[in-house]
Amino acid sequence: MSLLASVALLTSCEKVLEETVYSKLTDELAFSTGANAQAATDEMYESLHSAFRTPYFYINDMATDCGYRAGKEFETLNDEAIKTSSENESFWTYMYKVASRANIVLDNIPDMDDSLFGTESVSTKDQMLAEAHFMRAFAYMGLTDAYYQVPLVTTTDVDVTAPAEYTDINTIEKAIEEDLLAAIPVLPLNHPVTEASRPTKGAAMAYLCRLYMRKAGRARVAGEDASALWKKALDQVNAVLDLEGKEYYLLPKVADIYVANTEEGKYNKEIIFAVRATDQVTTGSWDIGLSWTPWDCNYGWSTFSMPLELAWSFPEGDARFASDMVFTTYSRYLRTDKPKYANCMFFFPTSIEKVGLMIKEWTGPALEAKSAENDAVYTRKYEYYQAGSYNYDTPNNVILCRFADMILCKAEILNELNGPSAEAVALLNRIRSRAGISQYNASAFATKDALRSALCDERAWEFHSEGLRRPDLIRMGLWSDRMNKYIAAIKEKAGWKERNEGRTSGYYESMYVAYPKNLTEDSILKYMPVPSRELNVNPDLSGARDF
Repeated sequence: MSLLASVALLTSCEKVLEETVYSKLTDELAFSTGANAQAATDEMYESLHSAFRTPYFYINDMATDCGYRAGKEFETLNDEAIKTSSENESFWTYMYKVASRANIVLDNIPDMDDSLFGTESVSTKDQMLAEAHFMRAFAYMGLTDAYYQVPLVTTTDVDVTAPAEYTDINTIEKAIEEDLLAAIPVLPLNHPVTEASRPTKGAAMAYLCRLYMRKAGRARVAGEDASALWKKALDQVNAVLDLEGKEYYLLPKVADIYVANTEEGKYNKEIIFAVRATDQVTTGSWDIGLSWTPWDCNYGWSTFSMPLELAWSFPEGDARFASDMVFTTYSRYLRTDKPKYANCMFFFPTSIEKVGLMIKEWTGPALEAKSAENDAVYTRKYEYYQAGSYNYDTPNNVILCRFADMILCKAEILNELNGPSAEAVALLNRIRSRAGISQYNASAFATKDALRSALCDERAWEFHSEGLRRPDLIRMGLWSDRMNKYIAAIKEKAGWKERNEGRTSGYYESMYVAYPKNLTEDSILKYMPVPSRELNVNPDLSGARDF
């Protein structure tokens, strides 16, 4: 469906009512009670499971040095293939649904009488409007992180016959800022567990901090003075960090952040905003937990994995390496009635020099088992707790913003303002201390660039598989640097594999030949292409990545 058709569908009240949970209402009854206003507000969140099931991770992790799937178009930055991919189309469609449904709320609820809001609704009238402001900002933040410039639609009064031209990034960011500033004073500091999916004041301040950081990073890369924007970002991050010990805190153990089979884990206080699973509504649970580990580990689907190169980069003794990753798997869940699968060991090469050697070095019973070498590692951040049950309703959150992110954001902001100060490095060390690795001294960083690079690495180790990597690299001006190093390492790995297996040079050329070469910061590949479906309707959208 084209953007024009999508907008027509989602901004016509009659069409929306046919599609949503309040579908039995007529135009005359819509927005006539607090209950159906609440239903319209709740409908903003319905599309999040579709956008953040796989599309979000393909776009923001797999298209970087922190995600891997051999041959996938996002992995190799195959622009033409990404244009037609269902994941790219889905992210565009579902994020626009979020924005369009927020427009419906913002265009209709203000005219409702205040007396209609009470026991029939979870939220007050003002809170519903604040949630809509946040969700519209959230949608356009996600869209511009992915595509850079997109059509901005902030009303239900849309001429669907007019071309949907993309909007200048500065105009979109101004609209995002205004929405978040409207939401912050009204949103509550917290919600009951049953309403934990809704945004809070902390979430709105965190996203406003990210917005200012994104703008400041782009200005710095362009050679402009970004200090005013960094100071705005500092105000917002300080406001979030001031809530430590009250609304948020850094969990003692990294592994505890992602526990999803207990109430304490699912609603832990490091989470600032998440797309949540819940067993309290039929659409609340999803299959996200199956996407992150392979079949031979726990009946997972192996949709996503992590590059060996990232695994090799972790500091020695890092608790995140031990707790977050599956690096050697034993086929304990495979069917015992098929002996050839009963004792299969899958190895993770422990260094680049070991690629192609792991099978030879394994000393298990040769006649009773077979072995295979993993070409990737897997994360436990989305654990599948019901392996073998064929129950695909997993309870996992997709955490979009957490307290550790705000700590590292403040370190980055302080570095951009003042250079590698003791305060900035102390914030970085808070995250390293929890991971059980060595602490930095401020004197180790001679320049802003040096500390920025260290922060970039730390964010990879801390936030891999959380959909932050590509926006991080772009904001820091390190996208081309890290991507070129990643691609070069893949080619080097192929060489080691050839030598260790006794192959001729070039035998494993297929491991690296599809990747682009010599990327630069002005490459349009930094951002996703507008889906072909949209370009077919309006070719002018092809210029959205002009920057």
